[in-house]
Amino acid sequence: MAANPTQNNKPFSDIDYTPSTTKFSGKYHSATAVAATTTGSFGAPGAAAFMLGAGADDAETKIFVAGGGGPIAGTEFAVEKIYDIAVTSVQSTGGITYVFKRNVG
Repeated sequence: MAANPTQNNKPFSDIDYTPSTTKFSGKYHSATAVAATTTGSFGAPGAAAFMLGAGADDAETKIFVAGGGGPIAGTEFAVEKIYDIAVTSVQSTGGITYVFKRNVG
């Protein structure tokens, strides 16, 4: 049987295809949706990224960045684009803001 170069040249029949129960693939392992007119707070280790949903790119939507510096208005960000910026809280207005936790495993 042919060797699989991604599994240390093991034959395909010797590879364990059992899904991991402790690790997640990808950059993020979960998301929280902060509904319009609500505020979501994220403690340590906090949130690693966020994305504004349709309508959340409003001046009243506030993104509170980890490390301080004051809130950033939702008008400063494009809709449906993930920003790798750690946040401590999100005040969502006009639409849903999605906050992602980073996969550290």
